[in-house]
Amino acid sequence: MKTTRAIDTFVEETGGWVASQLEACTRCGICAEACHFYQATGNPDFAPVWKVELLKRAYEQEFTLGGKLRTMLHLQKKVDEADLEAWSKLVYEACTVCNKCAMVCPMGIQLGPIIHDVRAGLAEAGMVPDDLAAAVNKQIEEGSPLGVTDDVFESRLEWIADDWEIDLPVDKEGADTLVIFSSIEIMKFPDNLAHIASILNAAGENWTLSSKAREVVNFGFYEGSADHTRLLLSRVFDGAVELGVKKIVVTECGHAYDALRWTAPNLMDVPDIEITHIAAVLGEYVESGRITLKAGAYDGDGKITFHDACKIQRRGGHIEEPRKLLSILAPESFTEMTPNREQAICCGGGGGVIAIKEADPIRYKAFELKIAQAEAVGAETVVMACSNCRLQFLDGAEHFDWDMKFRGLAEMVAEAME
Repeated sequence: MKTTRAIDTFVEETGGWVASQLEACTRCGICAEACHFYQATGNPDFAPVWKVELLKRAYEQEFTLGGKLRTMLHLQKKVDEADLEAWSKLVYEACTVCNKCAMVCPMGIQLGPIIHDVRAGLAEAGMVPDDLAAAVNKQIEEGSPLGVTDDVFESRLEWIADDWEIDLPVDKEGADTLVIFSSIEIMKFPDNLAHIASILNAAGENWTLSSKAREVVNFGFYEGSADHTRLLLSRVFDGAVELGVKKIVVTECGHAYDALRWTAPNLMDVPDIEITHIAAVLGEYVESGRITLKAGAYDGDGKITFHDACKIQRRGGHIEEPRKLLSILAPESFTEMTPNREQAICCGGGGGVIAIKEADPIRYKAFELKIAQAEAVGAETVVMACSNCRLQFLDGAEHFDWDMKFRGLAEMVAEAME
């Protein structure tokens, strides 16, 4: 039974830490103003505190005297399948798990991870939106949600190497660094591979790609399934161990960085391999002098602003590296959107939301916040370090007929190298 599977998972997920978080919530509602979906629509159901209500009810009904009494006296109904359906729309379609809500919570409650726990229960109950479930299954079966099979991977790399005249080492044993791209980059932004490869080669990095660990995206993580998340993480780590690398560089994907660096150690035994993001690597190369950038290379291109990706900047802490790079590349034309850094507004497409067709209306509504932000500072180009964000910006610009240019951070660095 779906409800039983969900409740069993909620019970399993509700350890001491989760219980303390749920008990600490005062229902003040301050988190609502931090949620881009609530900001854009004013719908109270989109308040983060309400998104965790299903887990809170299950916790109270299973573990607390008050919850059991309320249920016995019919003051609160037990969680049923209708609840699962309602919360599936809330936590998958109207939440990117960006965790900005946690930044404003006066009690310090980590609402993002708790909402992920709600997703975990729904995933076990088979209540994942069809589009997202299909992408999960495709990645499990083919190795990629966008159909990047072994043959496609090989042919795309051959084409990129030939077209951009760039060396792309694959399965190089003894390499220090394994670089893993997302299928979004491989299929939609192939120039990202060429640009990042040119940077690594110029810096003298001993690096490689892996035919085994060829997809950094983890749709099991979006879904909330611990088993699927582990399976897809293991493919990455197995490929890295096989090649004997010391470091894994995640390219322009925020959720993949979160999954590999922080989620993996809490789900499974992980090898002793450093996990870092390309934004950090770019900063290190410039600071150490391994690459040199042409100062002011983009100052003639109009005002440039930077979009903070939730999982790279807010979660990952790589806030200053992009800004230091842009202060070299465009010292006169770089301008900040407000709010920014830890308080930045999510693009609205992360957490698997962009993969769910039914979420399009509220996804576009949330994206209007980003349009307003960029236009408020007169920006003509928005730069970012996440390809999923770039896909959301491109799709949103097409939907709204918005005249704006979008660029990847690595792309700009590669083109401005001395």
